[in-house]
Amino acid sequence: MTDERSGGASAPLPAKAGLEVVAQGVADELPSYAQAFKSVVNVEVAPRATVARSAPGAAAEADRLWLEHARTAAVIDDEGCFLVREADHGWVRVRRTAHTALSAALVPGAGSVVIAMSPDGRRLCALTEEDDDYWIVVHRFEDRAV
Repeated sequence: MTDERSGGASAPLPAKAGLEVVAQGVADELPSYAQAFKSVVNVEVAPRATVARSAPGAAAEADRLWLEHARTAAVIDDEGCFLVREADHGWVRVRRTAHTALSAALVPGAGSVVIAMSPDGRRLCALTEEDDDYWIVVHRFEDRAV
C-alpha cells in the first residue's frame, strides 16, 4: 500500500482532492503521519464501509460515504476544515469546497490512502483502496485527551 505521495511529481494532495489549504505547519503535538497510517493500514483494521471499485459511480459513492463517516466521527469541524498530510509540509489544515473528492487523490491500482484527521488530532477518517474495493476507515486515538 502506498500513501498519497505515490502520485509522483503531480499536483499535491489538496489540489488533487479539490481542497482549499487554510494553514500549513499546524501544531507539532498532533499524532505523526506514521501513527495515523499505522492505524489505517494494519491487519486488524475493519472498514466502516466499503464500495466495490467496479460498481458504477464507485468513486462518487466512496466520496459520499467518506463524507458521511467523517462528519459522524467529528473529523470535519464546523467550518468544514480538517487536516491532511502534504508531502513537504506535514499536516496542513484544509477546507472542503464544492469540488472536494478525496477519491481523485488516490492512485488507481496502487493501494493508496488519503487520511483526514480532525483539527484536534483525536480522530481520523481515511479513504483507502484495498484490493477491489474502496474502504472508509475511522479511528480514534485513545491516548489523546478528550
